[in-house]
Amino acid sequence: MTPRADDSAGRTLAQRLDNLFLSVRRPDGREYSHREVAEAVTAAGEPISHSYIGQLRAGDKDNPTIKHLRALARFFGVPVEYFTNEDVAADVDRELRTLTALKDLQIKTVALRRTLLPEAERSLAELARIVEVIREIEVPQDGERQSKE
Repeated sequence: MTPRADDSAGRTLAQRLDNLFLSVRRPDGREYSHREVAEAVTAAGEPISHSYIGQLRAGDKDNPTIKHLRALARFFGVPVEYFTNEDVAADVDRELRTLTALKDLQIKTVALRRTLLPEAERSLAELARIVEVIREIEVPQDGERQSKE
């Protein structure tokens, strides 16, 4: 389970990296291994070992280079500030939760389509519309991040 956005405050580098592993999945839905991440990051030009990634994730190491943080952020598709800024981490965590919920909804929708009668299509369209309304409420219309006051 991914942390709630308001739980982002005070989280360690290890906790944030662990959250990325738990939230950003391979296309088949499985969690990336440390080795897969290390190979992809190294192939992109920043050598890193899978054991070092494991140490960062476990909290055994907690002072990576900025190059390693940038490479890990690039791999997981988040801004590098995710690792250092609580507001950015909270925003990213909220976006990751929304993305996870939408993927789960897509999987459930496919399963429902296979098992329900054709009349269920209208119900599924309504459900998708409800999810879109909820997303619009959570994400500001102008695309800017909400400021903390």
